[in-house]
Amino acid sequence: MKVASVEVFRVDMPMRGFYKNAFHNHNVQPCCLVRLRADDGFEGVGDVEPFRGYSSGGRDETADAIERVLGPALLGADPKRERAAARRLEEAAQGFYEAKAALGMALSDLHAQALGVPLHELLGGAVMEEVFFNGWIGILSPEEAAREARAYRDRGWVSCKVKAGGDVESDAARVLAVREAAGEDFEIRIDANESYASVEEAVAFAREVREAEPVLFEQPVPRADLEGMARIRRAIGFPVMADECVYGHDSLLRIIQAGAADIVKLKLLKQGGFLAAREMAATAEAAGMKIVIGHGFGLSAYTLAEVHLAATCGAFLRAIESVGPDKMLDDVVDRPLAIGPGRLKVPQGPGLGVRLDEEKLARYRAKGAAAV
Repeated sequence: MKVASVEVFRVDMPMRGFYKNAFHNHNVQPCCLVRLRADDGFEGVGDVEPFRGYSSGGRDETADAIERVLGPALLGADPKRERAAARRLEEAAQGFYEAKAALGMALSDLHAQALGVPLHELLGGAVMEEVFFNGWIGILSPEEAAREARAYRDRGWVSCKVKAGGDVESDAARVLAVREAAGEDFEIRIDANESYASVEEAVAFAREVREAEPVLFEQPVPRADLEGMARIRRAIGFPVMADECVYGHDSLLRIIQAGAADIVKLKLLKQGGFLAAREMAATAEAAGMKIVIGHGFGLSAYTLAEVHLAATCGAFLRAIESVGPDKMLDDVVDRPLAIGPGRLKVPQGPGLGVRLDEEKLARYRAKGAAAV
């Protein structure tokens, strides 16, 4: 089996409404999808949704890198030898983690299909039968946030994250309103996206919401301030999670050495694919850390990839944050993922289990597809 062709698709997917966090306020999600065709007829799908400023590049930089450099470098590669294929990509260009993640995802899809097994079997096998999802509540008024929390609870979801924007008073009001609306048994996570300007303000906010019993406080201060993360962790009495400061394996080691987090967040698109993400998960688990998996703006193919990954490690918190299909108006695969009930049986079909839908690709395509 050899990679015979690489296609790249730029898609703009409408969302169900505006979603606001400390970085963005948007209602259209830019997406980059790839399709690899092997010389024996199998097709593999990859899918990433990068944000410029948060990811190593935006959607168009990611697509350009695949079209011009990484895709051509992958022609002739054997999908069953993913480490050798990853070496090809690394030799072709440094960085471009999101582009490499999309291609690696498609390679793994090809490999699993050729073997006739679900993708999680390539990652060591599933240790759970069902994956739960963690809802997202943006920077909203307390009343709006409370309504969304009740809606998640009523649909059967077991947890949600609440976005913070760096203002102690308004952020605390939002979190407390969610706790009152959702009830005692509903898990609440807080995500500041680096928005607190100082350790002192972050600690003050955390103390204001301690009565809401949040399960974690995600990336309260800028990514470079690992010392500040460690100080917050020692001061607030509930777990701190690292996200924006997590890149490659070396960044994880620095976080562990600094004592900067109790929990680490991994995403296939940021870590560059399955190989790196699974190895980093093993390191975090060995260090006694818990792990959250999930990029919350992926289409079905990306979401399924993170479901397969999450199923392979007992250190992951039970609710993953890969909830893009719940935010999007549509999808570009033949079997869009439905996560309305907030849980999903771990898939058992070959590969990812989805193929690209040509009509939907044409409908939502931002630019013409490129092939190499």
